[in-house]
Amino acid sequence: MSRTTSAGGKPPLYKIVMLGDSGVGKTSLVARLTNPDRPLNHDISATMGIEFDTQMLDTEHGKVKAQIWDTAGQERFARVLLPTYFRKAKGVILVYDISNAKSFESLSERWMAQLNDHASSDDLAKLLVGNKSDLEASREVSQEKAQQFCQEYGMEMLETSAKSGENVLKAFEKLIGIVHDRALAASKNKTGIKGINGNQQNTVKLDDHSGAQDASGSDASACGC
Repeated sequence: MSRTTSAGGKPPLYKIVMLGDSGVGKTSLVARLTNPDRPLNHDISATMGIEFDTQMLDTEHGKVKAQIWDTAGQERFARVLLPTYFRKAKGVILVYDISNAKSFESLSERWMAQLNDHASSDDLAKLLVGNKSDLEASREVSQEKAQQFCQEYGMEMLETSAKSGENVLKAFEKLIGIVHDRALAASKNKTGIKGINGNQQNTVKLDDHSGAQDASGSDASACGC
């Protein structure tokens, strides 16, 4: 498997945003990702405004850098900050708490609407994350419900535990892999379109030149050849 970076040796940077109600563990997930060996602070205060961390992640096509934006889940903050939050974002992680049904319901009732209002949802890579999988005994959201949500909105899902670290790295690498694959495909398509257009221009010139010769050899210069 190739682990090379881009041609210049500098890995690409992609902006990723975290969405979900306050208390579902968005900040804890980022903290576990960026400091996997540090004991998780159970007194992590609610995010007030916008914060972001940068983390290098592996993909099938090499290393990339993720700029992960975490925002306040409270309505009064989110309503004002979301336009800035989504600007130039390439991916979004929608987080709910598997032991809190209301946090799951908020995804369709509130967060997907916000996403569609402030960003082009189809252009964003999306991943659903059910956090606090360590609270299985208190589960209120079945995996079947989560899968239905994914089918409706076109995304994949993982369950994670910021407390134990289970699937945390996997979740971020999964999303950033989708983002990077899309970027590579878009770049390849753009190059292909340029090549096709170039070939078409050459073909037109040849056809015009041929036609002009049939009519009159002296008129060949009129086609711009």
